[in-house]
Amino acid sequence: MKNDKTDNKNVDGSLMGRVTNQLTTRGLSLQVAAREIGVGVATLKGHLSGEHVRSDSARKYENWLAGKVEGRKIFVLPVQLSEDHDESADDFHLAPPEARHLVVDIFSGCGGLSLGFDVLGEGKYFRTILAIDNQAAPISVLNRNAKIVSGLDSEIGRQVDLTEFANEAEFLAFYVQHAATTLADQSLLRGLNKLSNGAFPDFLKAVAAVDLRFRAELDQARASSEWRKALSGLDKQSLNQTSVIGFHEKLKLPKPSLKAGMVVPVLWASSEDAVEEGSVCKPAKEFLQQAMWEWEQEEFALAEKQKASGKGQLSASARRVSVFVSFLRSDAMLAVKAAWINWRAARLTLRSKIFDNPEFARDLRNLYTANCKVSVLVGGPPCQGFSRIGRGKIRSLRDARVQVHGNAEAGDSRNLLFLQYVMVLGALRPEVFLFENVQHFQSTVKADGVEFEATEVLAEAIANISGGEVSYEVSSRVIDASRHGIPQTRQRFFMAGVQGRSAPEAAQDCLTLRRLPEATLNMALTGLSEPVMVGGDVTGNQAIKTLTPVSGLATHHPFLSWVRQRMPRTHEEPRYIDGHAARAARADDAAFFALMGPGKRWMDYRADDAATITELQSVLDLLLGLPTASLDAIGISERPGRPINRNELAELRQKINGSLPLRLLLEQVGTKLGAPHHLLAEGYLSKRDGNHGDWVARMDASRPAKTMVSHMAKDTYAYVHPASARTISVREAARVQTFPDWFSLADAALTDAFKMIGNAVPPMLSHALATRVAKILQDRVKNATPLKQSLKEASG
Repeated sequence: MKNDKTDNKNVDGSLMGRVTNQLTTRGLSLQVAAREIGVGVATLKGHLSGEHVRSDSARKYENWLAGKVEGRKIFVLPVQLSEDHDESADDFHLAPPEARHLVVDIFSGCGGLSLGFDVLGEGKYFRTILAIDNQAAPISVLNRNAKIVSGLDSEIGRQVDLTEFANEAEFLAFYVQHAATTLADQSLLRGLNKLSNGAFPDFLKAVAAVDLRFRAELDQARASSEWRKALSGLDKQSLNQTSVIGFHEKLKLPKPSLKAGMVVPVLWASSEDAVEEGSVCKPAKEFLQQAMWEWEQEEFALAEKQKASGKGQLSASARRVSVFVSFLRSDAMLAVKAAWINWRAARLTLRSKIFDNPEFARDLRNLYTANCKVSVLVGGPPCQGFSRIGRGKIRSLRDARVQVHGNAEAGDSRNLLFLQYVMVLGALRPEVFLFENVQHFQSTVKADGVEFEATEVLAEAIANISGGEVSYEVSSRVIDASRHGIPQTRQRFFMAGVQGRSAPEAAQDCLTLRRLPEATLNMALTGLSEPVMVGGDVTGNQAIKTLTPVSGLATHHPFLSWVRQRMPRTHEEPRYIDGHAARAARADDAAFFALMGPGKRWMDYRADDAATITELQSVLDLLLGLPTASLDAIGISERPGRPINRNELAELRQKINGSLPLRLLLEQVGTKLGAPHHLLAEGYLSKRDGNHGDWVARMDASRPAKTMVSHMAKDTYAYVHPASARTISVREAARVQTFPDWFSLADAALTDAFKMIGNAVPPMLSHALATRVAKILQDRVKNATPLKQSLKEASG
């Protein structure tokens, strides 16, 4: 075997012993062998060193030893940059399907990933029927633009926290109810309501009664004199702390107030303003315990925040959190806690009764398959904290079908958002899925002392969805958007899956995109006038709603044709745009921006290796080493009437380092403006490569822009306009992300708009992916694949 060693204990007649012998005989590296077998390199290493081999992996090894091709590879290694192909490779005819393929977009943001599907072939191929995000702002923008595309009044976007769903049946019921409304299909709604003798409408009524009772108990607790007294002594600023806001969001609890009837969005909440109160469900003991645990976990996490140490803002934040924790443990708040626990437990009890019922789940699936089957699932869940979750924990959570939000093993619910993607995949069982994430998602991570591939865990979870009732061929690649006509060097991990055991090439084809000529930042900015500047009397909301003219583009390029595409349905050319709003720069920042060259970053102006810096340091060190009398003598000759002060000399020595060129530029700006530049602080001047040294950077119009990121919501210092002394506007960022000019951002606040644009998948890239998916779905119909036949049989 090449360059790899295996444990000698495997060199025997056992399964892994035979695998070791085969590797040695053929001289295979672990990388090549893992690819042939259909497992990850980390998995193969673990099995060779004595880790337990599960039955599905054992089958792969036996097939490989027997010279058979495994029908389903869990993961294709190595993950690499996308394999591009020439334009001629896409010379195929796409005929519109008899009925548009339905698309569901989860973790949708403002819909960049699904937008490329919806506009393919003027909307003749795909229709996004459901889009989910847990934030209101991107859903509002998504719904506004979905109506522009479809012309329909129904809202496809729903503000929902996916971690609330307990299992596949619950999500499927949510989807079918939503689809019936969106499609205006009364027969589908009647079918849902008839399942299990009307179990679903009975469930909704019972939940409404529980919610009404909780609202009444909450209002009663908050009307007491104890509550008013406790609330009056609460520092109102503490309610604006991020951790305090998070406490209420996670528990779906209204913030402390004297107002009555306050509610927050929650799964299965009634849309009716008035609900008749009926008998309220008695919570099961196990769910009372779970609800208690959820509250105490969030309270404990909040209490830990008050221990934070630091100065300034950190100290103030810890103090405010401490004030709220004291309020949380007051007698007034204990009544709210008791009401919440009963409410939460009652809801969990009702949900378990219906969605854990096998008969209801079976009939629900049959209804879904026959009436509103989804063809494509897309989404890109956040992956914060993923490296803290081990494979063993993931398996146990999946096998137990637990609710992520309320399980001690899960920790931060964001850690398992990618598993919620898999849960939705198991519920909808589409023909094709696309999973998008940051480039580093495919990195090797460590948990509980064990190394594993993040992508491998995802693929393993996909391979075991729905108890093995459905399988997917999968392929993974990192796609560099700049290779496909997007004016941005954005690299993202994509996994594509095609249902069935005979489609490995199809899964790979999903991610094999056409190579297009490079698009520069200059192209992205072409035709845009100066933006509306936010500052003074101009608010962000005013600026982002302002319509500004946009001129036509004479240059022919795929990117320009895309962003200047005509309006859906009306086919009018966009003449005005909204969202062209930028933050007004401080006078000293604008002056500094003007000094920066194209493509230059803050750290590019450092001179850490300059010989003159070293010489100056040596001279000052020499002076500081002289006796005071000698310094006084130097002062008489060099600075008449004023001796050199040793402390001043020491302060000057501290300024002589690699940041000196930056200091000189900032001091020059400050001198001209008559006030020191606010960036003249060691905390800023010490920034360099590896320490956010690109946090201030001027863009280069002659090249694709660097990656747009959600941090733009906080500041856009890293995106200084290539020609003007300002940072870029929301619309300019949207252009770089390839949102068409007709795409409206008017419903978003400035910070929300920057955040959702930074998080989005470029619609032009998703359009390229949609073309590949449409071709695959067309071929499956043409070839009458076993999957298509089985779907027809399932639908009657």
